[in-house]
Order: sequence, then structure tokens, then C-alpha cells
Amino acid sequence: MQSWWQLFIQGCLILLLIAGGVVAWTGEVPPRQLAHRAIYRSAVMYTSWQTRNWLETESAHFCLRYRPEDSEVARLVLDNAEAAYLPAAELLQYRPKGKSLLVLHPDRASLAREFGWTASESAMGVYWNGVIRLLSPQDWVYSQDLEEIKRVFSSIGPMVHEYTHLLVDCKARGNYPRWLTEGIAQYVERQLIGFTMPAPAEITAWYPLARMDRGFDSLPDQSLAYYQSLVLVDYLEQRWGWEAVLQLLERLGQGDSLEQACRQILSVSLQEFEAMFNKAADLERQGRQKAAACF
Repeated sequence: MQSWWQLFIQGCLILLLIAGGVVAWTGEVPPRQLAHRAIYRSAVMYTSWQTRNWLETESAHFCLRYRPEDSEVARLVLDNAEAAYLPAAELLQYRPKGKSLLVLHPDRASLAREFGWTASESAMGVYWNGVIRLLSPQDWVYSQDLEEIKRVFSSIGPMVHEYTHLLVDCKARGNYPRWLTEGIAQYVERQLIGFTMPAPAEITAWYPLARMDRGFDSLPDQSLAYYQSLVLVDYLEQRWGWEAVLQLLERLGQGDSLEQACRQILSVSLQEFEAMFNKAADLERQGRQKAAACF
């Protein structure tokens, strides 16, 4: 018997064929962007059907599905999403149409099953094709007090990070490298709630950008991969401005490759950008090491 993932992929392939035919006929939307739209909508529709028997509560911009054991925290999770909505939308200059779907999993095993992970996986949230899946704060906040749960979930929870992934995905229409969305998500997270992932204890070299996309999850030092993603976006923002980051996403959303977008917005090739980043980041890292050695 086929798993739902296999059936979903088969359905998406059919949609891709249809999308390709429509594009060939109209020529109005780049094939990748049209395919992304079809897959995005299919994933949201499937997840809505998959969780049709879950409890549901809604707000102005979100629909939350949850299990009975999370009834006490459902409202605070939804309120946290609403609190993130406007600040994140303003930073990314993008507001998605309709209500975004949130799925609250009661425990790590429930969340892990959706992606074929082991129950020991530490993720507190996952964004994938229009759906934000969250681990219930009752699983990882060690308190029974709702006010304390709310405080912790708001200050270090995954909502801002995962919602930013959704905004990047929509704005760029699925056409972006993994390091860019991870870096932007951490940048926005730091701006809005002051949270930053711990930096690696030691950095001897940076990963090549070519390995920071589809092979991102298989990189041996995940701490470095995430940290480098943030440092890359920080470098973009400091040298060219936040507006340039947004313009890159817009060009990607229009169908440009990252190479084309870099040349258009940054006036450098992707290879030149990477070389400039490596030089600047290495100088900064060496400066911090020298300063630390003085104490």
C-alpha cells in the first residue's frame, strides 16, 4: 500500500504536467513559479483534509488545527501567530492571501512521523509548502503555568522563524536557495523577538554556497550551516541594505536565477558575492579571535 507521501508526490507530478501545458499555452508565468503554486495549494488542501477531524480555531490571518490535549494552549499559540503576522509582513513587505494553516502536534513523535524522522528529532517547528507544523509548547516548556508557557513560547518559540519561511516561499514563489530562507528567517527572528541561535564554538572554514541549498540538511556541521546562513544575510544587509534582500526575493519570484538576481540587484556575480563574503567574514572572525585572546 502506498504512503500518503507517495500519493502526494504522484499527484504533484500530474499537476506539474498540467502546469507545464498551461505555461506552454499561455506563456504568462514561469514554469517553476506556476508549478510551485500548484504544489503549494495541493499541500495545503491535503493537510486540511488530513487534519479534518482535529479541533480547529481561527483568527484574522490563521487557522489552527490541534488535538484535544492541547486545548489549553491552542489560543496562546494562535495569539502568538497573530502577534508575528504584521511585524513579519512589514519586514518582508509581503502579505499572503487568505489564512495560513497551522498544525499543532502534541508531541515529538507526532511531528516526526509526518517527515519520517526519529522521535528524537529536536525541531520545534517545520514549514513545508504553505503549512506550518508546530510542536506543542506543553512538550518542551517545563511549566504548568499558562502565563509562563506563553512567555517562553513567545520569546524562544518557532513561530516567527517558521512564518518567515512561509513569507519567503510565497514572495519568491519557491525559487530560492536554502541558505537564503534560513538566513532571512533567523534575521527576522532576531529583529522581532531578539532570539539568535548559538554560534559554533569554532569556525575553520565556510561551506561553499553550492552545498548550502539542496544538500543543506546533509551538511555535517548543522550549527555552522545555520550560522553561516545568518551571517550571509547580515552581510547582504550591511553592504547593500535590507531593500536589496527584498529585491532579490522579488527577482527570484519573477523567475530569475540567483545568478541573474545577484547581477541585477547587487551588480556582482554569485561567484563574486561568495568571494566577497568569504573575505569579509574571515576578517571579522579573525578580529573577534584576536580580541578574545586579549582577555
